[in-house]
Amino acid sequence: MSEINVQLKEGASAVLSVPVTVAEALKRLDRDVAKQALAARVNGREVDLAYTLESQENGEPVRIEPVLPQTLEGLDVLRHSTAHLLAATVLDLFPGTKLGIGPALLDDPRYGFFYDVITPRALTDADLPVIEKRMRDLVKRNLHYRRAEITKAEALSIFAERDEPLKCELVEEKAGEVVSVY
Repeated sequence: MSEINVQLKEGASAVLSVPVTVAEALKRLDRDVAKQALAARVNGREVDLAYTLESQENGEPVRIEPVLPQTLEGLDVLRHSTAHLLAATVLDLFPGTKLGIGPALLDDPRYGFFYDVITPRALTDADLPVIEKRMRDLVKRNLHYRRAEITKAEALSIFAERDEPLKCELVEEKAGEVVSVY
């Protein structure tokens, strides 16, 4: 079985059997930090906690920097995750909804996130408590959303199959050949 040396930015280190997820590595390095972590940077690359560590390069330790909720980056992760939760909720409550874009907003602290959607009927103020309750119910279920990186062609195929024209348009406009999906 292979092993890797992992190290927190703050200096704690451990030798772990691979494969190991970032979440498991953080637990071994610092349980308190692991409980707070929302995501991480592994050797400078943004990853989710389910990301699997499999090897190290050039004999150097794999450097893990946890993303914590009290940081601007942590706030971005929370808002981005909540936007995905909102999208899942609206899709569930209003079948036939088409999803657009749903970014976190960090430029102005008054705004958190939004999700552009086209729904079969106009949403009203009366829908908001229903949406909020369903979101809270989903949070209690402790569902996990995982990031995946796929090719532009794969993303277009998936979104076309799901009849998501707005998502197809976004993917077509994207400059790179790799698309992140959740």
